[in-house]
Amino acid sequence: MTPHNWLERWCIAHLTRAIARVIDVVPQRLDYEGFVAISQQVKQGRSPAAQQQIIATVFAQVIPPWISTIVRTLFRPTRWVCETNAWFATRLTGWLVGSSDRYWVEVLSPDQTPQRQLSGVRIQKCYYLTQAECAALCINLCKHPTEEFFRKQLGLPLTMTPNFSDYSCEMVFGTPLTPIPPPAIPACFEHPHLDPCPHVLGSTPGAIAKER
Repeated sequence: MTPHNWLERWCIAHLTRAIARVIDVVPQRLDYEGFVAISQQVKQGRSPAAQQQIIATVFAQVIPPWISTIVRTLFRPTRWVCETNAWFATRLTGWLVGSSDRYWVEVLSPDQTPQRQLSGVRIQKCYYLTQAECAALCINLCKHPTEEFFRKQLGLPLTMTPNFSDYSCEMVFGTPLTPIPPPAIPACFEHPHLDPCPHVLGSTPGAIAKER
């Protein structure tokens, strides 16, 4: 996948520079391959908590705090808010993760009553996971920090469930009525000094196999 227009290319370059600043390195390129390379450097020699904190810092730099404050203060996680966020996710993240679509989910409303709403997002095949080839990067650099940002900074519950068998990912905006089991933690999750990552796709027994 290659960003198709100048705005998508700018987003990739901007995000790559932001991560590079936080970990104090100079990006070698500013396209998608450069973004993946910089994200792989985040893992090197750092614990999962340290990796997640780096991405939290990046979020704080690219999204002004006043925006988070306004969203958290004025918008409760109502059906409309959750569905609107899901709609935007399918329109604005294609340059980062690939195509996605919405689906119906059962959640708990702010008053804790069950309701169905169109606030589930299914990423058909996450482009980042297929390129980074490491489930631990998916968990530490995407799932956990993104969930944390939405829940704490925006006040909107978000659950992300990657599928390491087919590269898909499901995102639910709002509190799921039935808890979603988390994905299995890969072997390299707690071992930042292992290089190369033992969960690189197709590199070790039990790892996910690359498509031919």
